[in-house]
Order: sequence, then structure tokens, then C-alpha cells
Amino acid sequence: MVITFLLLAQAPALAAEGRWAVFELDTACEARTRSWRVVREPERQPRLTFSFAPGGEVMLHSRLRRTSRPRSTVTIAVDGQPFLLEARGADAWSKGNEQAIIAALRTASRLRVTATDRAGRRFTDYYPTDGVQTAIDGAAACAAKKAGNAGA
Repeated sequence: MVITFLLLAQAPALAAEGRWAVFELDTACEARTRSWRVVREPERQPRLTFSFAPGGEVMLHSRLRRTSRPRSTVTIAVDGQPFLLEARGADAWSKGNEQAIIAALRTASRLRVTATDRAGRRFTDYYPTDGVQTAIDGAAACAAKKAGNAGA
């Protein structure tokens, strides 16, 4: 069940726990989930992805269910602690705050992304936290292995 709702992934899942899964891609390893809200069009399904590159870079991507208003603020809140994301259309990206977000997720029980659409309406998508720690650690280990650091 976990794998089927995870964005109809093109890569096989390496591991899954709770509602998060780890995927190995050609250039990175990812920890992914989708929001509790299910939408009819799969390409508009809200989702979160932590992408780990073999060089150690980490990026958080949030697919929003609506196109964001230009120059508007998008936040990801972990147990109420907000972190700013950079919005580009229906996508939002971390701005160098990935490690702080990951640290907050270690003990989190609530996770949400809030944005403003082009019409000026705020909307929030809620995400599961069960399995997030295992998925993040698995994606980081996968990327380290790709980099040749099998002991990492």
C-alpha cells in the first residue's frame, strides 16, 4: 500500500516504514511521502521529497496542490515550528534549512505545508510523520553508498 500511493514511483522502493519510503534514483536517493489529502489528478498530489545527492547535498521539495502566488511565502511547520520554503509555481524548495528541518522531524508528531494560491487563498496540506526518520536515514545511507562511503 505504501508504495502504490507514493507518486506512482518509477524507481523501486528500497525501504518503507509507516507512510514514507526510500527510492534510489540514478543521481540521488529520496525519502518520499504524500499528503493525507488525496486529489484526483496524480500530478497535483501534494507530496514531500527529501533528496540526498552522493556529494552530501540535501534538498527538500514540496509539491503543492495549487499554484502559489508569485512572491508569496510557503512554510513547512514541524510541530508548529515554521521553516520558510522558496515557492516556484506549484513547487516549493528548501532554502538551506534542510538540516534544521530534519532535526525537528526526528521527534515530530505533526507536519504541514501552508501556502497562498494565485487567488490569494491560503491552503494547508498535512503530512504523516510515521516512518519519516527511517526514510531520511535510509536515503542518506543510500546516497553515501553511491558516493563510495559504504561505511557511512
